[in-house]
Amino acid sequence: MAGMSLMKMKQENCLVNYFKKKCKMSDNSNTIYEYGAMSSKYQLQAKNKLTAYAAMVLHYKSSSHLIVIYSPVECRKDNWTNMFGEISERLDEIFGGKDSFSKYFDDNLKEIRECYNSIKRLI
Repeated sequence: MAGMSLMKMKQENCLVNYFKKKCKMSDNSNTIYEYGAMSSKYQLQAKNKLTAYAAMVLHYKSSSHLIVIYSPVECRKDNWTNMFGEISERLDEIFGGKDSFSKYFDDNLKEIRECYNSIKRLI
Protein backbone atom coordinates (compact mmCIF):
# COMPACT_ATOMS: atom_id res chain seq x y z
CA MET A 1 0.00 0.00 0.00
CA ALA A 2 2.82 2.40 0.86
CA GLY A 3 4.47 1.66 -2.48
CA MET A 4 1.24 2.56 -4.22
CA SER A 5 0.98 5.96 -2.55
CA LEU A 6 4.66 6.68 -3.34
CA MET A 7 3.99 5.91 -7.01
CA LYS A 8 0.93 8.16 -6.96
CA MET A 9 2.99 10.98 -5.41
CA LYS A 10 5.60 10.63 -8.17
CA GLN A 11 2.88 10.77 -10.83
CA GLU A 12 1.37 13.85 -9.25
CA ASN A 13 4.81 15.53 -9.05
CA CYS A 14 5.31 14.72 -12.71
CA LEU A 15 2.00 16.38 -13.61
CA VAL A 16 2.78 19.44 -11.50
CA ASN A 17 6.20 19.84 -13.13
CA TYR A 18 4.66 19.44 -16.59
CA PHE A 19 2.05 22.08 -15.76
CA LYS A 20 4.69 24.51 -14.47
CA LYS A 21 6.72 24.17 -17.67
CA LYS A 22 3.68 24.42 -19.91
CA CYS A 23 2.34 27.50 -18.15
CA LYS A 24 5.75 28.97 -17.32
CA MET A 25 5.09 29.02 -13.60
CA SER A 26 7.76 29.32 -10.96
CA ASP A 27 7.94 27.15 -7.85
CA ASN A 28 6.22 29.74 -5.68
CA SER A 29 3.12 29.80 -7.96
CA ASN A 30 4.04 33.07 -9.63
CA THR A 31 3.60 33.28 -13.38
CA ILE A 32 6.64 34.15 -15.48
CA TYR A 33 6.14 37.06 -17.87
CA GLU A 34 8.49 37.85 -20.76
CA TYR A 35 8.55 41.32 -22.27
CA GLY A 36 10.87 43.80 -23.88
CA ALA A 37 11.37 46.73 -26.19
CA MET A 38 13.52 46.98 -29.28
CA SER A 39 16.27 44.35 -29.02
CA SER A 40 16.05 43.66 -25.29
CA LYS A 41 14.02 40.96 -23.59
CA TYR A 42 13.33 40.51 -19.88
CA GLN A 43 11.41 38.20 -17.61
CA LEU A 44 9.78 38.73 -14.26
CA GLN A 45 7.60 36.77 -11.86
CA ALA A 46 4.25 37.96 -10.58
CA LYS A 47 1.17 36.57 -8.87
CA ASN A 48 -1.08 38.38 -11.36
CA LYS A 49 -0.83 40.24 -14.61
CA LEU A 50 -1.63 43.68 -13.20
CA THR A 51 1.32 43.51 -10.81
CA ALA A 52 3.50 42.31 -13.69
CA TYR A 53 2.36 45.15 -15.95
CA ALA A 54 2.96 47.76 -13.24
CA ALA A 55 6.50 46.42 -12.69
CA MET A 56 7.14 46.52 -16.46
CA VAL A 57 6.07 50.17 -16.60
CA LEU A 58 8.25 50.96 -13.59
CA HIS A 59 11.19 49.15 -15.22
CA TYR A 60 10.96 51.00 -18.55
CA LYS A 61 9.96 54.37 -17.03
CA SER A 62 9.59 56.98 -19.79
CA SER A 63 10.06 54.34 -22.49
CA SER A 64 7.24 52.12 -21.24
CA HIS A 65 5.20 52.98 -24.33
CA LEU A 66 7.57 50.70 -26.29
CA ILE A 67 6.96 47.54 -24.23
CA VAL A 68 5.81 44.39 -25.99
CA ILE A 69 4.57 41.39 -23.98
CA TYR A 70 5.82 38.05 -25.32
CA SER A 71 4.44 35.61 -22.77
CA PRO A 72 2.20 34.32 -21.42
CA VAL A 73 0.58 34.26 -24.86
CA GLU A 74 -2.86 35.18 -23.49
CA CYS A 75 -1.39 38.50 -22.25
CA ARG A 76 -0.25 39.65 -25.70
CA LYS A 77 -3.65 41.24 -26.33
CA ASP A 78 -2.98 43.59 -23.40
CA ASN A 79 -0.15 45.43 -25.15
CA TRP A 80 -0.14 49.19 -24.69
CA THR A 81 2.59 49.93 -27.25
CA ASN A 82 2.20 53.42 -28.67
CA MET A 83 4.83 55.18 -30.73
CA PHE A 84 3.66 58.58 -29.46
CA GLY A 85 3.93 57.68 -25.77
CA GLU A 86 0.19 57.98 -25.13
CA ILE A 87 -0.45 54.97 -22.90
CA SER A 88 -2.44 56.29 -19.93
CA GLU A 89 -5.87 55.55 -21.39
CA ARG A 90 -4.86 52.05 -22.51
CA LEU A 91 -3.35 51.21 -19.11
CA ASP A 92 -6.48 52.46 -17.36
CA GLU A 93 -8.56 50.31 -19.72
CA ILE A 94 -6.48 47.23 -18.84
CA PHE A 95 -6.56 47.99 -15.11
CA GLY A 96 -10.32 48.57 -14.97
CA GLY A 97 -11.25 52.18 -15.67
CA LYS A 98 -10.33 55.83 -15.23
CA ASP A 99 -7.30 56.37 -12.98
CA SER A 100 -7.22 52.65 -12.13
CA PHE A 101 -3.55 52.19 -13.05
CA SER A 102 -2.44 54.88 -10.60
CA LYS A 103 -4.72 53.54 -7.89
CA TYR A 104 -3.50 49.97 -8.39
CA PHE A 105 0.11 51.16 -8.32
CA ASP A 106 -0.39 53.06 -5.06
CA ASP A 107 -2.37 50.25 -3.40
CA ASN A 108 0.03 47.43 -4.39
CA LEU A 109 3.46 49.01 -4.14
CA LYS A 110 4.95 46.21 -2.01
CA GLU A 111 3.93 43.46 -4.47
CA ILE A 112 5.06 45.56 -7.44
CA ARG A 113 8.46 46.10 -5.77
CA GLU A 114 8.85 42.34 -5.19
CA CYS A 115 7.94 41.69 -8.81
CA TYR A 116 10.36 44.40 -9.97
CA ASN A 117 13.14 42.74 -7.97
CA SER A 118 12.57 39.48 -9.88
CA ILE A 119 13.45 41.04 -13.27
CA LYS A 120 16.13 39.18 -15.23
CA ARG A 121 17.58 40.19 -18.58
CA LEU A 122 17.24 37.46 -21.20
CA ILE A 123 18.65 39.32 -24.24
